[in-house]
Amino acid sequence: MVGRVLRGLLFGVPAHDPLTLVIVGVVMGVVGVVACWIPARRAAGIEPVVAMRG
Repeated sequence: MVGRVLRGLLFGVPAHDPLTLVIVGVVMGVVGVVACWIPARRAAGIEPVVAMRG
């Protein structure tokens, strides 16, 4: 089922190409980590008492 969906979305790439699937998985993982890390880093720099008063 997933192969059929991928076949419709990918142009010039086979639906079961392992290299493409691994690269997409790694890129999505990196994007997810960065999307969580940036706000967490900003929040860690704020004093807890100041954050609770605001």
